[in-house]
Amino acid sequence: MKFHLVSLELTLRKAQETVGFSDITYFWGQMGAGKSSIARLIDYCLGGTIQLSPALQSEFVSAKLTVKLEQTTLTIERQRDSNNLFATWQGREGPDSVLVPARVAAGEVLPETGVETLSDLIFWFSGINPPRVRKSKVKEDSKAVRLSLRDLLWYCYLDQDHIDSSFFHLEETAEFYLRLKSRDVIRYVIGYHDERVADLEAELDQLRANRTARAASIDSLTRALVEVGIGSEQQVFEREKTMRGAVDTVDAEIAALRMAPRHTQTTHAIDVLSDKARLLGSQSASLKAEAGELQTTRDRHLRHRNEIEMLGLKFKRSALAREILGDVKFTECPRCTQKLPHHPEGCCEVCGQDDLTELASPTEVAALDVDIASRQAELNDAIKAIDVNLMKIGVQQNRLLKEKERIEAELNRAMAEHDSAFLSMALLKERERAALEAELNSIRWLLRLPQMLQEQREGLAAIIALEQSTREALKEARAKAEADRSSLNQFAAYFIDCLVRSGVPGIQLNDRVVLEPPGFYPAIYAKDPSDLTASTFTSLSSGGKKTLFKCCFAVALHRIAAQLHAPLPEILILDSPMKNISERENRAQFEGFYRMLYGLKDGDLAHTQMILIDKEYLAPPTDFEINILSRHMQPDSTEHPPLIRYYRGK
Repeated sequence: MKFHLVSLELTLRKAQETVGFSDITYFWGQMGAGKSSIARLIDYCLGGTIQLSPALQSEFVSAKLTVKLEQTTLTIERQRDSNNLFATWQGREGPDSVLVPARVAAGEVLPETGVETLSDLIFWFSGINPPRVRKSKVKEDSKAVRLSLRDLLWYCYLDQDHIDSSFFHLEETAEFYLRLKSRDVIRYVIGYHDERVADLEAELDQLRANRTARAASIDSLTRALVEVGIGSEQQVFEREKTMRGAVDTVDAEIAALRMAPRHTQTTHAIDVLSDKARLLGSQSASLKAEAGELQTTRDRHLRHRNEIEMLGLKFKRSALAREILGDVKFTECPRCTQKLPHHPEGCCEVCGQDDLTELASPTEVAALDVDIASRQAELNDAIKAIDVNLMKIGVQQNRLLKEKERIEAELNRAMAEHDSAFLSMALLKERERAALEAELNSIRWLLRLPQMLQEQREGLAAIIALEQSTREALKEARAKAEADRSSLNQFAAYFIDCLVRSGVPGIQLNDRVVLEPPGFYPAIYAKDPSDLTASTFTSLSSGGKKTLFKCCFAVALHRIAAQLHAPLPEILILDSPMKNISERENRAQFEGFYRMLYGLKDGDLAHTQMILIDKEYLAPPTDFEINILSRHMQPDSTEHPPLIRYYRGK
């Protein structure tokens, strides 16, 4: 992944400072000159946090980093204490720019690109899709999350503060989430997370989202149908048929009224409406009583389920306690510590009752767990069925109450109008017919809902089947990617080569490097298989060894990334690799490490830009043809100026 720093421009209170970069840029000199601040400001422009030195606290305003990517040259400017960055580049139609969050996404900043953060923008201009990995390595249903540029930079920028105190978050004491992310970076670089795996993981993530959306849609439609008292398409047809029959019946009654002599009509609408109101009231009371009985049954099932859960918990707790205390021999009372009296054989040593210390077998406990789970599932199903019936009763009761309110309104109207028996019945039937027609029209649109529900269920079944096949294909792709150990073995070989060339004491070229997934935490053993002494970052007692150990691991990862053309940024910033090493007392290690870097820059890491920061400077060989920029820095110096040339202070 092409990533070449061009310059770093600092805006200070009294001046502008520009730091240029070459293929190898070597900052060296006395402490307090601002060498490490250069690396920290680079990281700050790439979305990192920064602890400002006293000089920067006093003078720093903003920083602007220019970096060459695969498709453009990007300039990133960040103000002091800002969470956003201002990025500019040369687009097809001229200069272009965007304000982009340093790390926390807040929506797309470039339309139709998926770019939400600086990391996305850099991947975009590098022509790379942001790598995605599973958030959980245990749950197959876990969603995929992005690996950001910040995750990859762990292996590109070794800062002075942590170069000898942590090993890329791979050690067991590291924070769990960071450890998983660091492992994902290695898997991504060495090809265990190849393009096929990434595509399948993205496809599976999309299918999982579609399944969730379909399930939510089905749940909403089911609830809507239950609320209107309809469970299937057949029920809609039956209800529509019933309503049509009711309309036909009312039409026949209206026709009979018109044909019959008016003086023969003796039934008044008030009497009919009163009878209907009483009937509806009786039906509503019956439904209310039925709902009360169902609620009582539900409460009983709920108590029963909770009792089963509590009894199961008590049994397990008792079995565990008896298993722990079963072999304990009591000679004194555990409460008052007095010597216990003698009890006959077969009795408890404490209480004197018959000893029931026979422990429950694992098979018995497992069977009990199955029985408890089965009974709880039965009760949960019964409670769920009762809840559905209660909802249906509620819908029916609401419908009856609305009908009763309508009838009572009609009754009040009939009593107020004082019409004849014939006229009152004629008006009653006409209004009844109008109400039935309105309800019939409202039912017709419900016919589409069961069809939609069936379509959603069929779509969900298809998604589940496709998700299962995709998951199997992903499992095969992962197994195939991880079956090829050539890249991992080469990575281990590069690591031992870097350690030996750097002159790390006690490490031999024929030593064995154990670098196994999923941890990827390296351990070095002697050639003799009987020697089980392991050299790891944690076990190394010397701070100097730890620093070289970590630096060599990062260099080895860049070597394998260059060989595999992996999308790791081609930049290596090493801040104080000789932090715990004296250049005079450990001259072999000092010269060996930098000669190893120069040799790799002339070979395996020809395209990797190196920024080196240290106390002393080791010049490259005289026949070294690669551009190297050396800057000697001293505080309060005019000949070898510090980062902030005019600053004189702490």
